[in-house]
Amino acid sequence: MASVKTDPEIAFPPEDAGSEPAEGTKVSWESLERQDWHLWVLAMLLMFVLGVSLLSFMFPSVFWFRERLPFAAPAQAFVGFCVLLALALVYMLQRQATVRRLKRSLFQAREQAAAAHTAAAVQAFASLPGIGQFRDSLAMEYLRCTRTRLPVSLVLVQTREASREQIGRMATLLCHMLRRREMLFRLSDNALGLILPGMELTDAEDLAAHLHDRVSLYFPKLETAEHVTGYPDRAGSLAEMETPLRMMVS
Repeated sequence: MASVKTDPEIAFPPEDAGSEPAEGTKVSWESLERQDWHLWVLAMLLMFVLGVSLLSFMFPSVFWFRERLPFAAPAQAFVGFCVLLALALVYMLQRQATVRRLKRSLFQAREQAAAAHTAAAVQAFASLPGIGQFRDSLAMEYLRCTRTRLPVSLVLVQTREASREQIGRMATLLCHMLRRREMLFRLSDNALGLILPGMELTDAEDLAAHLHDRVSLYFPKLETAEHVTGYPDRAGSLAEMETPLRMMVS
């Protein structure tokens, strides 16, 4: 009995890497940026108020009542404190501007990475062999298996309302699960097909169940339906093996 290959842990970008979720991520980022800006303005305002308050207490003793004080209160100390406060405020403004610029650059890089992941997923789906090659490969594998008396199984995966990005990422997941000589095809805009030479029907059903669990784990919002058939356990001819395909693409 053939063993079912389990895929390694695959790191996928989050579900919000697409166009619509990215807009929501941008809104969340802008909201967080506004809150950070409000907190920073409040901190600067408090620092300015405290500094001005301290200067207002120092000003009379330095300029109005310095002759009555038992100690010298030179004006240089007052001016120095004013300069120090101004320098501190300017430095904080510069640091905050630098931090905001770095945060925006980081967010833009994240958006570009998400767009690259989306484009790669769409390209992965578009580059798969089509339904014509699927029929030809199925016919060749069927003839070879009838001559060698080996089984061949077929797994069809159909999705509901899936975007090209989602089904492309699912195709990437399937590619990591395939063994040598097993093939993946693009049957339609929402369906994939796997030809599994030498695999018994029970193993193909286990693989379909494992695939369904993996898709549910990585894409919880994506609904899939798996159709499994195989020669000679369930289909005795090539036409019978193609029956689920005709029902799916009709």
